[in-house]
Amino acid sequence: MSGDTPDKPIRDASTVIILREADEGLETFLLCRHHQSGFMGGAHVFPGGKVDPSDAEPSWGARVDRPTEEITAALGETDPEIGLGLLVAAVRETFEEAGVLLADAAAGVDLSATRERLHGGASFSELASEIDMKIDSRALTPYARWITPKMESRRFDTRFYVAVVPEDQTASHDGTETTSATWLRPAGAIEDMVAGRIKLAPPTVRTLDWLAQFDDAKSVIADALSRKPPLVRPRLVTGTDGWFLALPGDPEHPESDPVLPGATRMVFDNGVWRDAP
Repeated sequence: MSGDTPDKPIRDASTVIILREADEGLETFLLCRHHQSGFMGGAHVFPGGKVDPSDAEPSWGARVDRPTEEITAALGETDPEIGLGLLVAAVRETFEEAGVLLADAAAGVDLSATRERLHGGASFSELASEIDMKIDSRALTPYARWITPKMESRRFDTRFYVAVVPEDQTASHDGTETTSATWLRPAGAIEDMVAGRIKLAPPTVRTLDWLAQFDDAKSVIADALSRKPPLVRPRLVTGTDGWFLALPGDPEHPESDPVLPGATRMVFDNGVWRDAP
């Protein structure tokens, strides 16, 4: 039987998979959420967060390099307001949480000081005006869309983007919502989870599995651009043998067509999310 509970409100959110190429190979940036966080406390996550109403203000359209309709279409969405809000939220949350500004700014701008002002409550749109921010939407490639299962107390409709860290910027945690940060090879992050050194959520695990196939960021982005971002709506299923997460394509999922490669079931085993055999 299904473990679903009554519907809860679903908030739009953006997550950014930041990449870099190091001597050890392709790496991605992961933040450790504060253990007292109400959602995914203590887990290692990609930077991101929910969309604020101000992220979709029409004035942002003048700070993006292409029409809002094109940005929206790249996500597989139809509502231009949602498309713009998701993009701006991705830039804002990555800057706030990771200190990486995925946009151009006027020469000489002190990004560290600007980030501190954002943490202090300054409006992101006002800061954008002050530093003459210009968002290159093509620097953020849509990858996937995951909707939190019904059994979670907080539910998000999260769009994942892929981006390469700018060469002149250094990523770091914010010291408030996140307590530490690290660059890891995708396969290395999975190894750390299996060894009990870090905690990962199912979307993060499947994303790291995907990233582990590639040697460089260019190949990752090309693969993401080759298809429409898949919509993944996990479903909690319980039965005589325990419980598992069913993904689209699984016999216990209402959507019969797979949207991701690999197994259609994930189980939680000794603190580790694994594909079911």
